[in-house]
Amino acid sequence: MSISRGLTAAAAMAVIAAGTAGPAKALGPPPDGMYSFSEAGVPASTWKILALCDAPSRQRAIPDFSDPVIAADLCALNVTSTTPRAATSHQEKLANYTGRARLTSDLWTLQVPKADGVACPDGSTAASTETYAFDDVSLTGTHTSIHADVCGLQPAMTKTPFTLAFQGPLPNPVERYPLDCNEIGQCR
Repeated sequence: MSISRGLTAAAAMAVIAAGTAGPAKALGPPPDGMYSFSEAGVPASTWKILALCDAPSRQRAIPDFSDPVIAADLCALNVTSTTPRAATSHQEKLANYTGRARLTSDLWTLQVPKADGVACPDGSTAASTETYAFDDVSLTGTHTSIHADVCGLQPAMTKTPFTLAFQGPLPNPVERYPLDCNEIGQCR
């Protein structure tokens, strides 16, 4: 009887573990290309994502450089967000920015300081920090906006989900590993 109980318990644990497994984790930088950015209440924009990576040496100084997660740690994503037309409203101006994303806790994270990110009650603006963190497998993420006690407003933080959708490759391909390194790690 104890063997059947043990097998039943093991089977139950396996079902629970399979049912509670998290989403797939990042396996490297997303493909270079153009992405549609969608967030509720924000003007539509296009993200241009270009990954640049460092290869420390041709001898693979890192023990398992073939592991795409380790390789991704040596990459940065250059992100440019643009609206389809010239920005005229405050919201459209906020949707145009550039920055560099790094892999942080398995999410590509981009922080953009905005000098005019907060619309004040009197019509003026104040600074905010906008953080975009996304998963390169599901292309979903969270936009976090933080501001201090400015223009009579209490300090605040908002979190809003967003999605990315791949539109196509970049018009001109770029070398992901631009450094040419020799056996002792000297790069040119």
